[in-house]
Order: sequence, then structure tokens, then C-alpha cells
Amino acid sequence: MTTIALVPAAGYGTRFHDSGPKALVLLAGRPLLLHALDRLFASGRVDRAVVSVPREFRTRFEEAVAGLSFPVAVADGGVTRKESVAAALGAAAAGKDDFVCVHDAARPLVDPVEVAAVVDAARETGAAVAGFALIETIKRVESGRIVETVPREELVAATTPQVFRASLLAEAMSKEGKRDVTDDSELVERIGVPVRVVLTSRWNVKITYPEDLAVAEEIGRA
Repeated sequence: MTTIALVPAAGYGTRFHDSGPKALVLLAGRPLLLHALDRLFASGRVDRAVVSVPREFRTRFEEAVAGLSFPVAVADGGVTRKESVAAALGAAAAGKDDFVCVHDAARPLVDPVEVAAVVDAARETGAAVAGFALIETIKRVESGRIVETVPREELVAATTPQVFRASLLAEAMSKEGKRDVTDDSELVERIGVPVRVVLTSRWNVKITYPEDLAVAEEIGRA
């Protein structure tokens, strides 16, 4: 079975006061994207990757991945995350028995062992996602007031990678049309397909704010 990583990297680092793509923000001297790709391929489960990027920065991304020792293609991304994943999926030209492993370029510290675990689970069931159990007490709020305390034992924070049979993700995207989501597994859930959750560590942080980058630097040195 071939597994193709789809890496949406078309977002901009506006919270970093940077007009460029967030995936090119440096962590320990290298772009976030390269850290993520290194770890995906280190899992031993990913055969090739497609990165969807802002069209106007495509040359910079092609230069960034040019020296890598594994196969990475670059495709034009979209305005939304869903559009960027769809663009990468289209460029991947996956076969009917292939799997796709969607992973955020902004998650540079994903554990290769956990990537392998999610891919293996998806190969058994057709769809699997990484996630970690919540430890905080979660409140549902309306108009600034607590209306419910949600039992946290029922909750998981979904992260990436999220792995699907390629034909399944394509079907889910087609049926949901233009409706946007922030999580690819939601599309698959909406067409009635169960998605397995693989519990992972909390170190797979997503770089959203400058302080997240500082935390990632410390984790990388640990």
C-alpha cells in the first residue's frame, strides 16, 4: 500500500507579524515544513509527499524542498485549508488502494512512531486520526456564562496526522462541496464513516503564536 503525505502549507504567519507563509518560519534554523517532512518520512510509512503552497511563494517552497532525500512535490494551494488539502489530493494522483496522510506543516514535532501508528490504524479501518486526551475541565459557555461542564473523559483533541483511504477522502470532499472545515476527519464523519482515534502525546504542538515557537524550541532541545 502506498501512503502519500498531503501537507497543507498555504497559511500565512500573520500572528508572527510576518507576511510570508508560516510553513517557512524557522525553527532551529530550518523551516517548520522541513521538520514536519523529516518526521513524516522517518515513520517508515510515507512513500512520497505533496505540499500545497501559496502560488506567489511556490518558487521559495520548491527551493526549500529541493535538497531533500525523499520525493516531495509542490502544488498551488487554496484560500482555505480544505481547498489546500483538496489541491494536494488532486496533485497526488493517488490510486484506488492508496492512502493519504494529511499533516499540518505547522506541526513540526510530530513523533515518527505515532505517525506510523496512525497510518497502521487507517490501513486496518480506512480512516484514523491522531489525538490526545484532554486534562483541563471544559465548560460550554453562552453569552459569557457557563451553561454546562462537559465530561472530559468523552473528549479528545484531534490533531494530525489524519490518514484515510484516498478514495474515501475524495468522496467526502466531493459530497461536502464548498462547506469549510478545520479538520479533515469531520468530512469523513459527515458521510457516515467511523474514524478511529489513536491516542498520542501532547508534544505534537501546532505553531500558531510566537510563544508556540519558543515552546517548540525548548522541546527540540530536550
